Amino acid sequence: MKLALALLLTSPWCAFAQKEPENLIKNGDFEKFTGENPDFWDTSNIPGTLTVVSPTKQSHSGAKAVKCEVKEFGGSIVAGYTCQKNIPTGGRELRISGSFFVRSVEKDQAVVILCFQNSSGSTVGTVEEYLEDTKSKFLDLSKVIKPPAAAASVHVRMTLLPSKGNEKAHVGSFMVCDDLKLTHLASKETPLVQ
Repeated sequence: MKLALALLLTSPWCAFAQKEPENLIKNGDFEKFTGENPDFWDTSNIPGTLTVVSPTKQSHSGAKAVKCEVKEFGGSIVAGYTCQKNIPTGGRELRISGSFFVRSVEKDQAVVILCFQNSSGSTVGTVEEYLEDTKSKFLDLSKVIKPPAAAASVHVRMTLLPSKGNEKAHVGSFMVCDDLKLTHLASKETPLVQ
């Protein structure tokens, strides 16, 4: 009886302690699209003319992921670009995580950029994470980020860039992203003073 009572009283606390932090990114699992564009994300697509960001069934989990690719268009090279803007940071440390599949031509790189903005909308800092060819498999990224002191929000951007020494990215390079999360780090417990 005492064991049952103890379990009953501690169960709500266990459930609370195991709660996963809220994902600050909307549609970070990339399951929702309107046409070729992931919901809540800006893209470099030109509707009806050029699609360089699109849904793909090549996902890490779920039914879909987002694919950014490099294509030739009108004599120019265009790299897929997607961005979610004005994500409140709450002035706390963050963790960015996700699963990425990168195919690189001529050592092109995928990049995830966090661009921190102050309350006036000016950039106060950036963090860039470069991803090379993942050898035909998904690789997980997880990084803790301490935003600049003045940061009020962040833009999360993803695109493909040429390698050093190249002026342009190469047709055929692409990045698939799935399960992208930006979360606040859990507060560290203060040790008891003895």
